[in-house]
Amino acid sequence: MRRLLLAALVASLLLFAGQPALAEGRTRLDARVDSLTQRDLLTRNPAGLVDPGRQRRARAIADLRHLASAGWGIAQILAFWWLWRSGTAARIRDSMRRRTRNRTAQRAVFGAVLGALGPLAALPFAAVSYRVGFNVGVTDERLPQWFADYAIRIGLDALLGALIVVVVLALVDKVRIWYLILAAFFYVGTVAGVALAPLLPFGPSHKTTPNAVAAVGADLARVLAVPGTPIVVLASSHHSNAMSAHAAGIGPTARAQLADVTLVHLTAPELRVAIAHAIAQVRYNDTLHQTLMAVTLFVLSAAIAVLLSDRVGFRRDDDALSRLALVATFLGLVLVVAYPIYNAYARTIETRADSAALAADGDRAATVRAMIRYADDDLVPLCDRRSIRWYFDDRPALGGRIALAAGTADPCPGGGPASPSESGRP
Repeated sequence: MRRLLLAALVASLLLFAGQPALAEGRTRLDARVDSLTQRDLLTRNPAGLVDPGRQRRARAIADLRHLASAGWGIAQILAFWWLWRSGTAARIRDSMRRRTRNRTAQRAVFGAVLGALGPLAALPFAAVSYRVGFNVGVTDERLPQWFADYAIRIGLDALLGALIVVVVLALVDKVRIWYLILAAFFYVGTVAGVALAPLLPFGPSHKTTPNAVAAVGADLARVLAVPGTPIVVLASSHHSNAMSAHAAGIGPTARAQLADVTLVHLTAPELRVAIAHAIAQVRYNDTLHQTLMAVTLFVLSAAIAVLLSDRVGFRRDDDALSRLALVATFLGLVLVVAYPIYNAYARTIETRADSAALAADGDRAATVRAMIRYADDDLVPLCDRRSIRWYFDDRPALGGRIALAAGTADPCPGGGPASPSESGRP
């Protein structure tokens, strides 16, 4: 209860407070983490290494974001249910039939309505998440620009909804095994999308990679058996103050991407840890596997949603087109159940990347220091409540990751002691 009250207090401050001034370069938090000795890092409980005030704030912010995330999903499910239950879906269909006899146009407009309705219903919760991120420095995007970007996303979702409805219903009309063709399309599109994502002119621009960073990357890439993996520095500081290091692309387009903020805050040994983690993700094609898992769960959820909607009797104003709103309702409900399955898989591959990075670099103290800095600078809680963690978190609890690297006891509820072999001790 106290955490929920603190979350409400932080919410009020975040929603009405202005953006705090951003420090140039390294901060007092960095100096505090720099002062931790190797003995501290490898023997003390992680809860005693982080800034306690920022941890309280981080936990309150996490609670607020989880509430916003839950509202974001539930609002869309309720919107689709209302669209079907109120008869509005049938009225939209009939309105289009009066205006045109072209079935493709009718389906496209209905699909566009479905595509736009979800993000419109979720707008208040998306705005809360944006405002929280803005005030804690995760994003520097101003409100008018955020609304413009969100409007563009609504337009893209409407376009995607129109395309999916037209293609799916056309396949249903002409092919008996339409579901197999559609599934194959999703998988092929996923592989192509992951491969081409680093080459598309979207997202932060690239900056010149320092020679020292490129040399460290080349060394770690050889150790991790993916020689030649390029290190790309992204100009993310134009929009965000969060540190990040991750893999992108597959095969010839695979690369490790670092936010330029990461180069500012991390010391050389810690930067080596971050690069090793990103290259480990390249080594195991984690980006592709995680995306394929998401697509698999979506395809299975869609199949279950169709079966469930068939169990609901047709009304007098129903047809295959108007009942797509009902299918979307059940799809949302099934995805609510599938979401923790995806997150459990994501936590598994993150743990594997942690282990591979630690084996490649071998610097346990730098690994712990980097994670402590991440907790302090980026306001990441060491531990979420266990009831929250299993559902919302796509990474293992930071406290557990620190304990595993150091070989100390896990400070998070449900954790336990780390064995020497697990922590990468020689």
